[in-house]
Amino acid sequence: MGIIATGGGGTDFEQVPTGTHNAICYKLVDAGTTLNEYQGEVSKRHNVFIFWELPELRMADDRPMSINCQYTLSLNERAKLRQHLQAWRNKSFTEEELNSFDLTKILGTTCKVDVGLTSGGNAKVQGVFCADGGAKKVATVNDQVVFDLEDYCDEFSGKSGKASKTACDIFEGLPRFMQWQIGGCEDPGKDKVEPCFELQAAMKKGAPAPEIEPQKKAKKTEPAGEEFVDDDIPF
Repeated sequence: MGIIATGGGGTDFEQVPTGTHNAICYKLVDAGTTLNEYQGEVSKRHNVFIFWELPELRMADDRPMSINCQYTLSLNERAKLRQHLQAWRNKSFTEEELNSFDLTKILGTTCKVDVGLTSGGNAKVQGVFCADGGAKKVATVNDQVVFDLEDYCDEFSGKSGKASKTACDIFEGLPRFMQWQIGGCEDPGKDKVEPCFELQAAMKKGAPAPEIEPQKKAKKTEPAGEEFVDDDIPF
């Protein structure tokens, strides 16, 4: 399955320095639909994460540094995903693409990412731009993978198979906060986080039906003594 947008890693990574860096997309994560509060209004939002490796920035073990960014899975005019993808591709979307664009097409594609800092001092992607010479498909050091939420949910809805097992393996390698966002969290000392709506629905579908004991028919008992006949009770 693809991750379709429409018009309607772990803690072992070292901090990426600020600035503009060459990057290659190597992972896509469909994180499902959750409630989002913005300016006092609560709405549902379908989330997706894009991961990049930065081949010119290396960690102590010589692996490329990595960074990711969360997006709302939407291509409306004001959506950050649309703005970043158009800058990445260096062209606007066609009407046909806006109706159905498969994000998996960007796996292994080069670009540039502009990295800044959050208010807490963590690295964040501020912008995505076209690579020098245009976007190209290249090999990556990290495996190119897609976390398919639909496949993952099959593991909980009674449709377990090879694809759902693969999705479970990918899930185990995601950063902890992403696992919580998708699968929920009930760790002591932390606020309870509900699973994404897609996973909640799958769990309900896969839950075993409650056992219902057959009702026992009550035995009809005859009153002791002579037979009771009430001719005064109307039919």
